[in-house]
Amino acid sequence: MDNCDLEKLCVSAGSLRPDFAPEVTEYTVTVESGVATVTVDVVTSDCAASHNMLSGDGSSLIHLSDGLNRVEVEVVAEDGSLKKYRVDVTKLSAQVAQLSALTVDGDVQLHPAFSSNVYEYKSIVPFHCDAVTLLPEVQDRHITVAVTGGDASRRVPVNFGDTAVQISVRSADGSNSQVYTVSVTRELVPLAVTFTDGKQQLDYECPVSLSAFYRPVSLSHSDPKQTLSRPYSEMLARRSRVDPLSDCPLGDGWKVAERDLDGEMSAAPVKCFFVYRGCDRVMKLSELGSHVPRCPHRPTGPLDSKDVTETSWYKKHFASAGCLEIETRHILEVRNWEKRIQTTAGEDNVNELCALAQHHLKLYRQHLPKPGDMLQHEGGRSPLQSLEQAAVHCASAIRLSSREARLHFLLGQVLEEQHYATEMYGLQRKADRDRDELSDAKSAARQDEILAVCKRHGFPRTPTVENQLRALDKETQQLKEQGQSSRADYVQTLHTWLSKKTAKGGGSAPREEENHSSVHRALMKYLDAWSLSPDSWEFNLHVGRLLLLQGRSRGALQHLQSGLALRPLHPALRFFTGLALLQQEPRASEDTEKEAALFLQQGLEHFVSQRCSKSWKEQDPPETLSSLDAEFLRGLLTLGQLQQRNTLSGMSAEQVYHTAAVLAAQSVSRCVCGGRVSGQLEWVLLDAHFALLQRLVQQGGGRAKVVQRCRALTALIGLSSIPPCQELLDMQEKTCQLAVVTTPRDSHALCLLGLAQLAQYGNSPNSEKSQEAIADACLSFQASIELEDKTQGGEPPEQLRQQKWWQDRQNSEKEKSAKPPTAQPKGVKGPSDPGVAKRGARRGRGGPGHVRAKAAVTKAPAPIGGGKAGRPAARGRAGAAAKPDGSAHASKAKLNKSKQACCPGTVETAEVSEAPVGDGVAASCPVNCRSHVSRLGLARALSRSADTQDEAKRLYQKVISMAPGLHDAYIELVQLLEPWDPRAAAELYCRFPLRPVAEQSFDDAFITGEIVRLLLALEQYNHPQLGPSLVAHGKVMGLSSIEKHMDVLDAKSMTELLRSVYARIHDRQEDDQDLQEFFRFRCWI
Repeated sequence: MDNCDLEKLCVSAGSLRPDFAPEVTEYTVTVESGVATVTVDVVTSDCAASHNMLSGDGSSLIHLSDGLNRVEVEVVAEDGSLKKYRVDVTKLSAQVAQLSALTVDGDVQLHPAFSSNVYEYKSIVPFHCDAVTLLPEVQDRHITVAVTGGDASRRVPVNFGDTAVQISVRSADGSNSQVYTVSVTRELVPLAVTFTDGKQQLDYECPVSLSAFYRPVSLSHSDPKQTLSRPYSEMLARRSRVDPLSDCPLGDGWKVAERDLDGEMSAAPVKCFFVYRGCDRVMKLSELGSHVPRCPHRPTGPLDSKDVTETSWYKKHFASAGCLEIETRHILEVRNWEKRIQTTAGEDNVNELCALAQHHLKLYRQHLPKPGDMLQHEGGRSPLQSLEQAAVHCASAIRLSSREARLHFLLGQVLEEQHYATEMYGLQRKADRDRDELSDAKSAARQDEILAVCKRHGFPRTPTVENQLRALDKETQQLKEQGQSSRADYVQTLHTWLSKKTAKGGGSAPREEENHSSVHRALMKYLDAWSLSPDSWEFNLHVGRLLLLQGRSRGALQHLQSGLALRPLHPALRFFTGLALLQQEPRASEDTEKEAALFLQQGLEHFVSQRCSKSWKEQDPPETLSSLDAEFLRGLLTLGQLQQRNTLSGMSAEQVYHTAAVLAAQSVSRCVCGGRVSGQLEWVLLDAHFALLQRLVQQGGGRAKVVQRCRALTALIGLSSIPPCQELLDMQEKTCQLAVVTTPRDSHALCLLGLAQLAQYGNSPNSEKSQEAIADACLSFQASIELEDKTQGGEPPEQLRQQKWWQDRQNSEKEKSAKPPTAQPKGVKGPSDPGVAKRGARRGRGGPGHVRAKAAVTKAPAPIGGGKAGRPAARGRAGAAAKPDGSAHASKAKLNKSKQACCPGTVETAEVSEAPVGDGVAASCPVNCRSHVSRLGLARALSRSADTQDEAKRLYQKVISMAPGLHDAYIELVQLLEPWDPRAAAELYCRFPLRPVAEQSFDDAFITGEIVRLLLALEQYNHPQLGPSLVAHGKVMGLSSIEKHMDVLDAKSMTELLRSVYARIHDRQEDDQDLQEFFRFRCWI
């Protein structure tokens, strides 16, 4: 009697949501735009019950309008009980143009998650995916959908990098349309790309990786247009907001996606990477990724154990039942640092602790950035905390079971990851980070003051530590003679601080730091594991690898050979054994070199084969052969050296170097901070660049390609985060020399050479070769200026012929032409040379305490484009920075010669003799452009001598006329003018074209601060620029920066000026009531 349920409720069009159930009373239905009416069919559960339609005219036929149509059914039971059911029928408008769902076939994720009113999405697909299928859905079958102008269900080919797929949606009545865009990014093919056409190889080559552009972007306002791969442009821009190739500042919207270039490049024909193994297939670049995993020539077969068992060392130590006696002596102990991370409370099950440690390691790796991304901390939790927890669990498990080797090994892996977390991703504990930031800020401030003192005493930019101490001594004596004892005492504290800092940089301090580093602790735990299980190939591998990167090659080889004897087919053991063989004393024999080259190539082929597999993904834990491992990448450079002498059949030296460059570039782009790991990877990238450049010149490569490579390498050196060292300067100078040898009448190349030569002088102005360097720099700049507006064809300029390095090259060429050709070019050392091998070992994976060059030297300036190449290192009080120092003419120190690079050799005749030099003026020769950079460089060089300072002043004036907004030209000219004519110096600064105060930078603030300082020193209190400069400087740098100047004006009773300045800094009127009270308090009114 009281049953008022429905047994059936359905609508003639559409489907009820949720499905009908008697106890559910609310439903929704969506119908297409062409549906005018629906019929609601209702049956009651109790035949005695009745129902009424409360909508429309009371019938079951419902007339629909666009949008929401509410239908209510009232059910009346026999006893009068009531129950209402509601159906909301939504009729789609014929004017709606929207998708109801969008997915990508193959479980590819969309970012963000789909929503009908969000129209732009991103998606990432594997490198081997050459086409995608988008699956759009609509609720109205009358809505038309097209994907990139074609059928909605068709597969859309994707480019090598980014592909914009557009889904066009048109409403049922055709009145409206909407476009959804999915940007499909294809993961990077982990191989160097070779185009079949030489011009395309040149046009499509990224200047960082030297492979095909990946997701190319151009830099807006660059002329000529500069293009880079997106991950590398973002990496370089994080370090310096300048154009990586022209050194011009990057403004807003500096990055322009080159989708057309991506599509054009993707259609270009390329060769298979495995051409050296016999694959002659030519395909489009967009097809390379899908071809490589299924290429029949990809090395996938098993290795031959005879490559190991037939070696002399295996027969001697392992062929019989004996084994190699390892000299490593290690005592298993619990160290203090290990005790500090052990816990006594909580979990006491070893297996559970290990599982927790693995879980935290996995969490850490999940939050690592992808190439080109920044590290994100979710909820304020750093990934380092996960690593710390993993270390705690491992140490606690060791406390419970100290004789279990696997536990020690696991802790070693965690500690090695901590090294990468700190040195590559910049992760630190908050307390450590705050302390380091404070220490860094104090050190930077002191160093700036020291450099300012150095400039006043004739040591520009970043002098050696010896010259910095000498300048501080001179400053202290001068201050004492002037009666400024308090200031002299402060300078003496700077001298003491620098001396202590230098002492910490050498001696036993690095060893102490190394002993407390994560890598050293990881080695200790690997040794602990090995001491408990010496027959484990895995423990021997990791002990040998870390010993190798610490330069302990003898012990490393013993462990690696022991591991390889136990597991002769293991590619990583072969690779690192080959590397260790080349680092032994005495120099390796020819047979040993072949054996090492075979092991290195097998390791590389295994790495490439794994990375080119469709099933490859980041391993947990990471594989031993990793592109993030600088030791592995440096091994590739060593293999390239061996292949230059045709040690093995297989990959050519160029292909090996190219692979090293591609992998190093990808790894560097993942480095969030400029730590040791980043520096080691950057060295590999620079060395690979230089080796390829040398090979290109040796083989008579095209002029345009040589010049392009030279400029790319010079720009990379200038923007490198590697600490300044002589070796970096030497590489830059050799690169610039190669560019000049190739195009001796290229004004820009000569300018870059002059900048490199000037940097060599600035690094060691008192060395024997300093005068030669400064003289050559002047000649290079003069030649660059003389060749402006002239074609690049013809004879080398006279200024070039006067330089010693050029003369030496000419003489070497003559000698070479009189001798028969040799099999091995000069300047290329074999990797088995002890100096090269040991040097490579010092650049290994995360090796702490190993520095590429010990001398404190000046980093090569950014060499291309604007005048930033020789920018002063500090902008303190302008003094007689250009006064000649007598010690520069009586130098006793010799210029530090760089060590032979692991890959690059010195620039010798054999390397550059084949570079084409124009014999005459060709009709198509480009014309040199005019530039202020050469004049700025020449002015800097001439300012070093008192005899040529007048000419330097004229050149600075010319630079200012050509580039009126160049801060450095004004600053450096004032340094020359102020000692003799401070009034002219002040007037020069007053002519600087300052922007509105709201747009001024810190560089502009330096100019306004100098205007104030000079005008006050000259007592020109009524000068029209004094007030505006005080206001501008105070607004940019803060009111505290001008307090001392305000006190000077206050003492001179310049109250009207003070009131005006104070009011304008605070953006108020002088008659403001609060300001009036302040003025009365200061007695300004």
